[in-house]
Amino acid sequence: MTKGYLEMDAIFVFGDKAAQDREGRLYTGTSFSQEIFDRYLEHFDHLTLLMRKANIDPEDQASLGRMNLLTDQRINIVFLPDTLDSVKNFADPRVRKIIREILEEQIGAGNAVILRMHSNYSYIAARICVKRGIPYLAEAVGCPWDSLTHHSIKGKLLAPSAVFQMRYCMRHAAYAIYVTSHFLQKRYPTKGKSASVSDVELLPQEEEVLNNRRAKILALKEEPSRRLRIGTSGSVQVAYKGQRFVFKALAGLKAKGTCRFEYHLAGGGDDRVLRKLAEDLGIEDLIVFEGMMPHEQIYRWLDEMDLYIQPSEQEGLSRALIEAMSRALPAFASDVGGNPELLDPACIHKCGDVNEIEKALAGLTPERMLELAERNYHHAGKYQKTRLQKKRRKVLAEFAEEAAEFYGG
Repeated sequence: MTKGYLEMDAIFVFGDKAAQDREGRLYTGTSFSQEIFDRYLEHFDHLTLLMRKANIDPEDQASLGRMNLLTDQRINIVFLPDTLDSVKNFADPRVRKIIREILEEQIGAGNAVILRMHSNYSYIAARICVKRGIPYLAEAVGCPWDSLTHHSIKGKLLAPSAVFQMRYCMRHAAYAIYVTSHFLQKRYPTKGKSASVSDVELLPQEEEVLNNRRAKILALKEEPSRRLRIGTSGSVQVAYKGQRFVFKALAGLKAKGTCRFEYHLAGGGDDRVLRKLAEDLGIEDLIVFEGMMPHEQIYRWLDEMDLYIQPSEQEGLSRALIEAMSRALPAFASDVGGNPELLDPACIHKCGDVNEIEKALAGLTPERMLELAERNYHHAGKYQKTRLQKKRRKVLAEFAEEAAEFYGG
């Protein structure tokens, strides 16, 4: 932990899920890892996570093994009532009262407050902080408008309120970290100090990665009948990840007799809707559900892929896409969020446009794949951990010092 000011603890509020095993050890989904939480523990003594509880039995080692184990004993958790998976809880004012009371207790204990946006839990915490004049740090990692309007009728109804909440949280934050360079800053501006810092955790780049990718692509000329493996990393349960658009593009290619791809999906969640879609489209033989993977396995999985696609209906700045680029993978992505900041414009398709995806896949050649591999590998260098650490540490150190001063340092 960085010294030089009053030592203190911090709370981290977000609507994601975490789990505990029978020994009390904590696990998070693929969005988080111990390395990510280490960022905060450089500046604070302890970190308390305020998150939802995953519906995983503490004895279910198979499911827990696919999550990320948190190994630092300075991290603990307070589970918040789940208002997202239960309509009853969502509409129950008593549940919201319990959430507010938990947040008020944690904020009132003299903790520095870190909010990850967007979640209703973070909004409630922000309102408490603003009312009490407490400085907080907000991290903008996605756009609720894009997320909810592509989700369901319920999502469309909730979207205006969610946008209002996020704008409130970002506007009043003493410190704001955005994962994009321009997109989120424009939609959700802040009056506080801000920085653009991608939420990535890349391995150090090695030339061997690019050399191996070159060899893998060149080998395609010797085995033209081999199916190319397309990968997408993300939950298979939420519609806004957009995998269905790739399914339909593959079905179109198969109908024309020109499909030379298989689609690998890495991510947790209920996959029944996508499995049914694959069956209805007649492409079950082209789809591979890999399930949830610990973060440390993702790079090995990416190295096995030939192509990556991020067909999402909403993004902040896609960490999964940047990780794929760092492994010299040719990639395509939809035109949402920060995706256009990452890829060659020719590799960006209109969100949900199946014909554009089909056309991009059909036109892929080894020569083009080599060009994209080189370009993506070098562009991903901008997001190396060592380059980003300095910017992130500066913001967190300044925030920690201001929080300490507020509480009497």
